[in-house]
Amino acid sequence: MKQIQVEQVQTDLTNWEAGEKVNEAALLSYAHWSRATQHQEELIRSLRLLATHRLKQKETMDPLLNRWVNELEAMNALPPELRLFQLNEQLRRSKQALQVDWPTLRETDYASMKVQILTEYESKTSALLDQLDQLHDEVETAKSDLRDSEWRGQLENLFEAIIEAMQEVASLEDDTASLLASMQGNYFSREAFHRFGERVALVKERLHTICELLPDRPTEARSSAIESLEDMIGLDDIKARVKAWYRFLLFQKEREKAGFSSKHQPSLHLVFTGNPGTGKTTLARLMAEIYFELGLLGRPDLVEADRSSLVGAYVGQTEEQVMNKVKEAEGGVLFIDEAYALKRQDASGSDYGQAAIDTLVAAMTSGEYAGKFVVILAGYPEEMRHFLLANPGLRSRFPESNHYELPNYRDEELVAIGEKVAQENNYVLTEEAKRSLLARIDRERVDSTFGNARTVHNILLDAMFKKGSRFGADAPLDEMALLTEEDFDQPDDESSPTSLDDLVGMEDAKAQLAEIEALIKIQKKRKALGLKTAPVQLHVTLTGNSGTGKTTFAYLYAQMLKRTGYLKRGHVNVVSRADLVSGYVGQTAQKTKAAIRDALGGVLLIDEAYSLNGGANDYGREAIDTLVDEMPKHGENLVVVLAGYEGPMRRLIESNPGLSSRMKRTIHFADYTQEQLVDIAKNYASQFGYVMEEDALKALATRLQDIKHANARTALSVIDESIARQSYRLVSTEDENVSLQQLLVVDIKSKL
Repeated sequence: MKQIQVEQVQTDLTNWEAGEKVNEAALLSYAHWSRATQHQEELIRSLRLLATHRLKQKETMDPLLNRWVNELEAMNALPPELRLFQLNEQLRRSKQALQVDWPTLRETDYASMKVQILTEYESKTSALLDQLDQLHDEVETAKSDLRDSEWRGQLENLFEAIIEAMQEVASLEDDTASLLASMQGNYFSREAFHRFGERVALVKERLHTICELLPDRPTEARSSAIESLEDMIGLDDIKARVKAWYRFLLFQKEREKAGFSSKHQPSLHLVFTGNPGTGKTTLARLMAEIYFELGLLGRPDLVEADRSSLVGAYVGQTEEQVMNKVKEAEGGVLFIDEAYALKRQDASGSDYGQAAIDTLVAAMTSGEYAGKFVVILAGYPEEMRHFLLANPGLRSRFPESNHYELPNYRDEELVAIGEKVAQENNYVLTEEAKRSLLARIDRERVDSTFGNARTVHNILLDAMFKKGSRFGADAPLDEMALLTEEDFDQPDDESSPTSLDDLVGMEDAKAQLAEIEALIKIQKKRKALGLKTAPVQLHVTLTGNSGTGKTTFAYLYAQMLKRTGYLKRGHVNVVSRADLVSGYVGQTAQKTKAAIRDALGGVLLIDEAYSLNGGANDYGREAIDTLVDEMPKHGENLVVVLAGYEGPMRRLIESNPGLSSRMKRTIHFADYTQEQLVDIAKNYASQFGYVMEEDALKALATRLQDIKHANARTALSVIDESIARQSYRLVSTEDENVSLQQLLVVDIKSKL
């Protein structure tokens, strides 16, 4: 640990010992440092705090707590409360061992059965004496350790009861041996049998006395559904609404008890909307328990269903599958996730989703299952709204007051969820780890499909995996309980190692990229200083002929935006007209929105974008209109790059005022000169270890000059062909001294 960190923790130790909330991660690191540097006093202080804090959390002696307790014991520094808890754990284990199941011995048993039973008594009395002897030593030590404890009187009583029990068990062992020795055939001494019976009764009595004095493990009271709801992180508005609903249902129940009848009962069916990971399924389970606790349902069970389990493939199958689920949910709750999938907007006549809805509505309102089960529908807010509007029969069974929209979690709530997941897996997050977790969360949060708590859960599992894979079996025990910043780090996944400086030509593009990067950096500095910031226009139009570097520039542009922290992912989603335009009304908008969704957090590159600028009846215009409408919705989560020939691209931008107002920056890519094409080809060849002498470079220049409209792509193709020709030439020669790296004039000029 750094000196400044050591001094900070030493300062905090006093505050934590005074009762402030313990920072377990800092303490773990400090204990590890104290042990390594042999600072025994500091180690004792940190271990005491760690052990007492963990005891309050776990209320049980887990391996890590046991390790700290043993370490403190070895240093004669175990606090009385921990010693008492340790003793209680030992005594509870002893209590289980003292629950002896004594077999019954009858005079009428066969001789072999009597011998078997008495032999079992000999074995059990011997084991019991060992257990009592161990318990005797533990209590004797505890009497000394806890001489000032209020529990000392009970320890004295327990100690005396153990001694009495040991005497009786030893006597029972002797009586058992005497009874075995007295056996003559199938009979034994009546006096010995009578004495044996009395001794068994006395032993049972003595053991019962000990068990009465031994502590019981506290039974964990099962929290009610409302208490479980309170334990959930966030959802303050939802909690308030559910508790209000709960109080109303209680009120209704009490009215019925008092004799007031209600002609109209409230609907129990619910709709939960929200993005992934906001707790819809968890809340549904709690509502099932609440209804059960109030006596409104016969069981607290939640039966989950979706389209695949409800909608069949042929006539009659859907009705059967729906009714099977209804029957399964009888007395409980039928939970249908992504309920809007039951009825698709583009459904054909062979889709039976509507039949599933009709069957469900009928089962809810009439027939043998009506009123015997509750339906909870769940899904995304917008989709669920359209779904219910399109199904009046279903909507009427779910009044607006029964609709709950679960919000996305705030940053601090997501970190708290991460801490809870870590705690459930016996980990603690350091402060640096929490910041790294938040950075990972921010990177994942790019659109409405962000998984909230589910995403946090997956990030934590990934961090645990990295921790384990980094240490293996060599991890210190304290380190096993910590998740650090390193466990949450993610390597940059740059899609291309090329930098713009490595590229030939493209001077205008290089200058504009540097200008954009400088603009972003300065505006970030201004924001950090609390100054006003200017808008940063990042949507770009790239114009130029084929092979002038537009696509390569788009990838480098995305990398720069990610490097500067503007984009969270920095990937490039390359699409063309075929990926956006469909032949049916409405489908183009869906395809365009899907392409935008895939590009969120990165760059959407539309190649040959001018092809969208068709005639009046062309669906390409719908793609443009959708793009223009969606761009401002996603703000900094989306950067759009349009690429194509200069003239057609200019006409495309001018044809749509909305597009021209959003695509304010244009970068033109001029055709490469012959010298630049030679440099591109030479650099490309060198990537694979090939070289060319001056005569070969001249032949390359001549070859490129003879090709009409040659561009960078052409130059790369010429090198690919030349490498193939060189390979063919070399495989035919027997000269072992020939160079495998050199491309000759003949390789560049000749044909295969």
